[in-house]
Amino acid sequence: MIKKVTLDGLAATELHNRLAKEIVAKIVNEPIMAGGTMADILILCESVLVGVVVECFEVGDDAKILDVLVARAKDRLARTQLEGIETKGEG
Repeated sequence: MIKKVTLDGLAATELHNRLAKEIVAKIVNEPIMAGGTMADILILCESVLVGVVVECFEVGDDAKILDVLVARAKDRLARTQLEGIETKGEG
């Protein structure tokens, strides 16, 4: 019998960060090295996202999942863009 292993918070974060770096590098670098454009990268990203949603969720849940993914991605991008911005004022 195969024992199911669960990741703790730290292990999950380390795994996600490592895999994300590898996956992003492939998604960005390989199309560019093949002569592709930013449009090719975005289309590949879209294909990967759709493939993951199709593999992981049942039909009907996909719209809800995509809404959550997009909302979380927008939030993370906003936080990333705000890092290092020095605020002025006392409030």
